[in-house]
Amino acid sequence: MKRIGMLLAILAIVGFAWAQEARTPKFSIGLDMPTFSWVTSDEAGNVTKLAGVNLALGFSYRSYFQPLAPQSGAGYWEAGTILLLDPYVGVGYDYRVNESLYVGGGLDVYPIHALMGGYGLAFTFIPNLHVGVYLF
Repeated sequence: MKRIGMLLAILAIVGFAWAQEARTPKFSIGLDMPTFSWVTSDEAGNVTKLAGVNLALGFSYRSYFQPLAPQSGAGYWEAGTILLLDPYVGVGYDYRVNESLYVGGGLDVYPIHALMGGYGLAFTFIPNLHVGVYLF
């Protein structure tokens, strides 16, 4: 638990340190799905999409309903896999604290878990909180 707290503190410090001027992010890294991603931005440097790999050994894609600008929030939908073959879909909301740091949360749904029945609802609908930084 201490390690997660320290990692979050480091991410916050790095995010605040990089918030110098308007820039266009190229990558994102964080405790998130995707964990490491390539960022698609609009002309103003606002994030519109993320696509990359996650710590659950899968791939993830996130698209914002409106561009995610610094000091504002936006809803998103996402889709991806865990363990390479187990798909999920989700919705959520991210808030971009400054140029570099973002926080958010959402709800992921794992349809195969629902079909298998053995996992039960506890592993079909999984809420999540996440934090990350954009790299320039």
